[in-house]
Amino acid sequence: MASEQPQEDTRTISLKVLVEKQRNKVVLVEATKDFVDTLFSFLSLPLGTIIRLLSNNDQQQSSVSESSSFLGNINNLYRSVQNLNSEDVWNNPVCQQMLLHPRNPCEALCMKLFLNVDDTEPSNKILVCDHCNRFTTFQNLVCICGKPTNKHPKNLDSEGQTQGNSTIADSKNGVFVKENGSNFTVSLFDDLKIVPSSIMNALHLLNELGYSDLTQLEEITHKFGKQEILNLLKYCLTSHEPLTNTILKRSSKNKDNLSCQFSSAQSVMSCSSNNSKIDIKVVQSKSQKKVVFAEANGDFVNFILSFLTMPLGSIIKLLGPNYFDGCVTNLYKSVENLDSSLCTCSHTVLLNPGVAPQFGFPKQLLNIPHAEHPLYYYGTGTSKQVYDSFTHCYENVEAKIKGGVFSKKPESIFNGRTLTALDPRSPNRSKVVGFVKKEALYGVGDDLTVKALSADFCLSYFKESSIPLDDLEVKVISIGEVEAMNILGASLISKFTLTNGLGDFLKESTVTSN
Repeated sequence: MASEQPQEDTRTISLKVLVEKQRNKVVLVEATKDFVDTLFSFLSLPLGTIIRLLSNNDQQQSSVSESSSFLGNINNLYRSVQNLNSEDVWNNPVCQQMLLHPRNPCEALCMKLFLNVDDTEPSNKILVCDHCNRFTTFQNLVCICGKPTNKHPKNLDSEGQTQGNSTIADSKNGVFVKENGSNFTVSLFDDLKIVPSSIMNALHLLNELGYSDLTQLEEITHKFGKQEILNLLKYCLTSHEPLTNTILKRSSKNKDNLSCQFSSAQSVMSCSSNNSKIDIKVVQSKSQKKVVFAEANGDFVNFILSFLTMPLGSIIKLLGPNYFDGCVTNLYKSVENLDSSLCTCSHTVLLNPGVAPQFGFPKQLLNIPHAEHPLYYYGTGTSKQVYDSFTHCYENVEAKIKGGVFSKKPESIFNGRTLTALDPRSPNRSKVVGFVKKEALYGVGDDLTVKALSADFCLSYFKESSIPLDDLEVKVISIGEVEAMNILGASLISKFTLTNGLGDFLKESTVTSN
């Protein structure tokens, strides 16, 4: 009989670690399949989930993050969502929760991880309106027909798969990497570069790193639990030695101050034929060439709020390697370059996971894929073959199941009906919309703080900036794909997102008298 697995919050992974004693630095870790799977899953996490997980982890440890600016101003964007409580802002109350708890586009895979740090409620359970065959993955939604979505059908496709209770088969088969013979191990370096384990590889790399005197190296064993994994996630975004920071609890030392190196117009290039534009008014100081705030409608605010739903892998794919203060891009390259014999067919999805179904912005300016719900079939029971002794034939009959059933396989369900997804953000569920109301006006600070636009908002920004009124000017700028990419890039590494992201474009824009 198989032994019962521990609950996910108490699971640990023990690893052998090679440490340089003199410098108190991790040289390499002998990483197992379960650990590499969890490490690779970082690329599937949306930015909003990362902010929430790391903030909660710091609170549990009664500590303040060493780098409160990790992910630049994305923290401010997340706090703005927490603080925007007005019914005049959100298209629907569920919109706020969607941004605070964005779903993982790879959640079905991550639920199989031995140690999964993402505690977002999964969408493998649906609620159905039995009247018109529509479904949602969100609680307390009323259907387009006015009736409640109150049926909880059984998911035939995920029997035995529950979050935090991955099966033994899942653990053995691997999620993103697989067993290579009886044991899977790779050498993981302090900057998250990964190479296949072998004596020759190890000696060569140790020599390259300058470790000719092996007597200075010591092997220790370290246990990684959920809290240590979250610390590693934080440090891979803020440091170039995240394993040393996590295992030896040594302070973070960034090699570069990327925030000072940001330059807008030449930083990114358009990678699609998207010609959509969003106009905003930017209030800036003429003398300092610094943005005070921007006045925008719901389209622009929906665009920047959608950053919270974007996973790391897709952002690195879109922007390239230079937009994070840490070494998370080395992790991306490790996924990209790892020997195919060590990987499952699922690992490539991490290179561009896309946005989870119904979490995308309909007028998205960026070339990031949006996943769609699969086609589901729904019915009151499953099909089974019963032998009819009178006709001497097998007949297809229904085995009723309380609450009904759903599946992606029509043959699994007796007289299955196709289901249509409801948009949780639309007030009447009839059309695809963004998170906030388009018609309203919003003020967006240079630090990506978002508030409903009002006279008080404007006055507070003018007072805080201490800029004379005659030094202010208003410019209109059209945000297209290149401008959008610069704003996203600046939001990750700069405290002055609009100034750094739009600086070169503002030189070319027109001054308005309005």
